[in-house]
Amino acid sequence: MDTQSTNVTHRIFHQFFPPPRFLEMPAVGLDISDTAVSALELVRYKRAFAVGRFGRRLLPKGSISEGYVNDPDAVVGELRKLRNALKLDFVNASISEEKAYLFKAKIPRVSRKEIRGVLEFKLEENVPIPASEAIFDYAFISDPAHEAADHLDVGVTVLPKKVVETYTELLGDAGLIPLSFEIEAQAISRSIVAKGNRETHLLVNFGESKTGLFIVSGEVVHFTSTVAIGGVHITEAIAKYLSVSTEEATALKREHSAFKDKKNVDLFLSLMNSIAALKDEINKLSIYWNTHAGTEGEVSKKIQKIILCGRDAGLSGFADYLSLTLQSPVEVGNVWRNTFSLDDYIPPIVLDESLDYAAAVGLALPKGH
Repeated sequence: MDTQSTNVTHRIFHQFFPPPRFLEMPAVGLDISDTAVSALELVRYKRAFAVGRFGRRLLPKGSISEGYVNDPDAVVGELRKLRNALKLDFVNASISEEKAYLFKAKIPRVSRKEIRGVLEFKLEENVPIPASEAIFDYAFISDPAHEAADHLDVGVTVLPKKVVETYTELLGDAGLIPLSFEIEAQAISRSIVAKGNRETHLLVNFGESKTGLFIVSGEVVHFTSTVAIGGVHITEAIAKYLSVSTEEATALKREHSAFKDKKNVDLFLSLMNSIAALKDEINKLSIYWNTHAGTEGEVSKKIQKIILCGRDAGLSGFADYLSLTLQSPVEVGNVWRNTFSLDDYIPPIVLDESLDYAAAVGLALPKGH
């Protein structure tokens, strides 16, 4: 690693998120998932934002799995192609929540500069890695209207230092300079949950081979889990039902009108059966959260809405199916919710495609926006 990359690593190690002056630097949101790398830039437009540079490149199958980088050369190669195509330099990048540990802590009301020191003592009792091998960040989760006088409630995100090192090296080898890292779940939350909305939501990030389930409350991610079901299972179900190739099944999946035809009701039902296990996992998590008693006996705020993202989340009838079977409000997320109004500006990305950019949009949004 060159001197510049080493300095970047040290800066990230000393503080997981950079100080405010770095947060004001223009940076592109870079989402690194198991299947693709997606980049998106937001530029100031009137009193909001507009989409600047954006692009997405698929990764070779298996090059990243469950957050593990199995083929660094392949990932770096695609990152370089994305960097060259979009002329990227500074980025705010994501790391899979599968590599992170989340916990809630109740700490004495101390000054902001003392909070990290207090939290360091709580790491080893909450995560299975030594504090010396961990990098962490925190967010306040107390409701400002009901803030306790004697303590602070914070949500803590912890990543193994080796994981951050790996991703820092990947970006450095690709010629990119990371200004910050953030777990994908929190980045998605920032883009699709309205700023200031402190209600509890269950976010469903429907990926190609897996789906992430995130509980967000008070604008902080409290819980994440992953289900090994994704868009590829819908594609396979279409191919099997219609006896067509994977390519033909993928094209049909993109044609939403195909599922509105009454003749294809049986096809739609077969697709929903193929992801019934996902529905069951969403239901189990919802029941657990809505009935879970906290450490002091309080009942967690109940889930008010389920929000979907990921390209196949926009499949016609999918949200309605989940809403009906789960008896809960379900909607397809708007990744531009905190970025601009669609009444004032039309982005150069179609709706279905935008659902794949949820994390990149959240990473590109200035912190605190």
